[in-house]
Amino acid sequence: MATHLINARHIQDQNDPNNTLKHYWGYPSRVLPCTKDTGTCEYLDAVYSMHETSMRYTFILWAVLLGIAVVWLFIRGWRMDGHEERSSGTLESAWHKLALAKRRWLSTDITSRPLQHLFGRVSRLQLLILAVLLAYLLLFSLIGITYRTWLTPLPASPLHDTRTGLGGFADRLGALACALTPFTVLLAMRESVLSLVTGVPYQHFNFLHRWTGRVIFVQGLLHTLGWTVVEGRLYQPQPRVYREFVSQQYIVFGVVAMFVLTLMLVLSTRTAIRWFGYEVFRVGHWGLAVVYLGACWGHWDKLWCWMVASLVLVVLDQVVRWVRVAYLHCSGGRRSNFGFHCAQAHVTTLGSSADDDLVIGLDFDHDHKSPWQAGQHFQLTFPSLSIWQSHPFTPSSLPGPNSTLQHHTYLLRVRKGITARLVDKSATLPVILAGPYGRAYPSYGAQNVLAVAGGTGVSFTLPIVREVLRQRVACGPLFAVEFVWVVKRARDLLWVREELGELRANAEGWRGLGVRVFVTRETEGAYGVADGKTLGDVAEGETTVSELVRVLNGASGCSVSFLGGRHPAIGEVVGSFVERAAMVGGNVEVVGSGPEAMGSDVRSAVAGLPVETDVSCYWDSRGD
Repeated sequence: MATHLINARHIQDQNDPNNTLKHYWGYPSRVLPCTKDTGTCEYLDAVYSMHETSMRYTFILWAVLLGIAVVWLFIRGWRMDGHEERSSGTLESAWHKLALAKRRWLSTDITSRPLQHLFGRVSRLQLLILAVLLAYLLLFSLIGITYRTWLTPLPASPLHDTRTGLGGFADRLGALACALTPFTVLLAMRESVLSLVTGVPYQHFNFLHRWTGRVIFVQGLLHTLGWTVVEGRLYQPQPRVYREFVSQQYIVFGVVAMFVLTLMLVLSTRTAIRWFGYEVFRVGHWGLAVVYLGACWGHWDKLWCWMVASLVLVVLDQVVRWVRVAYLHCSGGRRSNFGFHCAQAHVTTLGSSADDDLVIGLDFDHDHKSPWQAGQHFQLTFPSLSIWQSHPFTPSSLPGPNSTLQHHTYLLRVRKGITARLVDKSATLPVILAGPYGRAYPSYGAQNVLAVAGGTGVSFTLPIVREVLRQRVACGPLFAVEFVWVVKRARDLLWVREELGELRANAEGWRGLGVRVFVTRETEGAYGVADGKTLGDVAEGETTVSELVRVLNGASGCSVSFLGGRHPAIGEVVGSFVERAAMVGGNVEVVGSGPEAMGSDVRSAVAGLPVETDVSCYWDSRGD
């Protein structure tokens, strides 16, 4: 391949015995001295200079990324070690001010409608990171390019070749796209190396993964168009030069890579996922990614290191995942027989599909040598429906401390796709687990905790509140704790009836706990609470709900509010809790899960708090 490139692109003769070869990393060797015409020699000088600059910029890119990872890891270790000793230090004070500035200016979602339409509901911080990356790539795509034109005559012909810096610019884009590929794979890994380093759950890298993939597509497209113009227009005679160019093996691989990349982009759009289903997207995306990496390697094998690194990460992600699955299902605390054992889940339906309030409850026992922690989730696969598709779900139950046999409870909002198919399944079905994933909550050092949930987001927040109460019993009071749950209808309280009873009992015995439930689509009269009805006048299921509502309203620190078509003022909820926490002292951690709009309200409320307030916020957007 290198000989074809040198002959066709650089008109160099390697057979001259007086020549010497100067080797370049990632590019064909150069023949010296140059014996061609002045224009050609100057052009070759520019080509190899641009290549060296391109390689330098790819190394700088990864030096910056690795440097950020090292610094981040160091700060994580420093923050977790010796909190009491460093609480009044200069470095701690600077970090505290930086965290406050980040919370106030970068944690809120973007509010511009055009930006929301383009990027979705993302925080200013995510958009800033993307903007910095795009600025780097744009800047270093243009710096160091030779902006000059040479007209070099063809022997025994009135025609001439037009040589410019366009080829070097196209190569720069191709080199940066190759260097960016392993980073894009890192952002997509479920068994995330980045999560191990940063502590940020893998799903929060999805935004950057999508956009770096689109950036690579644009780079690849401009790289292709650049060399098409060079070989199909600027070099003569045509069309012979272009036909010889596209018939070369490395160009065929390049065409395949660009086609596959385009297909990946199209199939990852919301419209394509809606048409073909998430299962097709997931399996197809992974398979096409492997083909793309192989095609890129075949296109320019001198930059093989980026493709090998990407393939290693892709394979590592899958291998680690299936090893973890095997660990969970091929051995257990109580089983004496070795083999793969699916968990057997009992399926129940809650609510009604008529008013868009249908929820599936999954309950099963499974042996765990290493159980999960509050706030973590599992990837669940239902092999009777599909072995290729898995979805993240957070258990609303907490693991028992003294047993390997753990009980799992999940609440799944019924939408289109696999959750809708679960409704039609029998009372039991097999389940395969992978995980746990994500970080545990409450965070280390958290003193006051506010948990806000919307709908099935209670699966994320309720175990955290129960874990806080468990730690309070073991380690002493943790100051103020409040559980806020926004539901459509009061009957939704039956999803976690026993857990709510546990919280009510704790609220009676400890004034630091508050439980607030908001019912958005009903009034009190719907359950005979305030319209003169007695419990005997309503249906049996509603009687249970009414009793639960009355029990909660009758407990100290607990309340159930019927809003009759309104939504609660999240800003007031956050503000009142922070005021209560300030009376007892200590920092505040706000955690939550639910619809994206509610998450935006929570982040905005936290960002609008007084600057001196020490508040951290984490929103898990998988609940609704």
